[in-house]
Amino acid sequence: MDTIFTDGQLTKAMETMRQKGMNPERFNRLLSSGIFADICDPNACLDDRDSVRKALKLGVALPESITFSVDYGRSLDQMVAAGNYDWKNDNITAKKFSVVGNGIEQFEVKVFHFDRTMSSEAAVEAIKAAGFEPGKIEHLLSFGEKYPEEQRKYPITALGSVARVGGYRHVPYLYRYDAERRLGLFWWVNGWNGRCRFLAVRKLSSAPQA
Repeated sequence: MDTIFTDGQLTKAMETMRQKGMNPERFNRLLSSGIFADICDPNACLDDRDSVRKALKLGVALPESITFSVDYGRSLDQMVAAGNYDWKNDNITAKKFSVVGNGIEQFEVKVFHFDRTMSSEAAVEAIKAAGFEPGKIEHLLSFGEKYPEEQRKYPITALGSVARVGGYRHVPYLYRYDAERRLGLFWWVNGWNGRCRFLAVRKLSSAPQA
């Protein structure tokens, strides 16, 4: 069996471990558990990643290409309810965060991760430079409804919806607090650390109303 790995493969493996926060103690646990040996077994089926993630209690992985629809026939409260959040900020209301659209619209979605501290302005600029627009609250709620486990891994914000609360600009974001999935607000001016993700969209088309 050919066991010679390229520099690129080894670099990718090390980068993945770094991104996932792998440390020597956890790596030793992985080796001693036998799970690593099972993955390396030539008879192991590596075609069904979702089943493996389910066994590891990780939830469904995000696909490379994400699309979803936003039903503008639903109210903001209905969108929030569909996400089954454990808690939401009381200032997330239709008066402060208006949802404007008609029918059912489809969007290509990308979750940006810059892996460094970013101001809100810099993140918006980078998102637009990539050909996307910062997601709005309806996109964030649609994402949270479709991929409920993602916010347990990292905060996800929608910089396209901004409202003044207590005299300061705030944006909605999804995050985890202990075991809870929460829908909260964060100050626009404070900036974001390297763990944060930014939801961005590109409109694809409009679908007829059901």
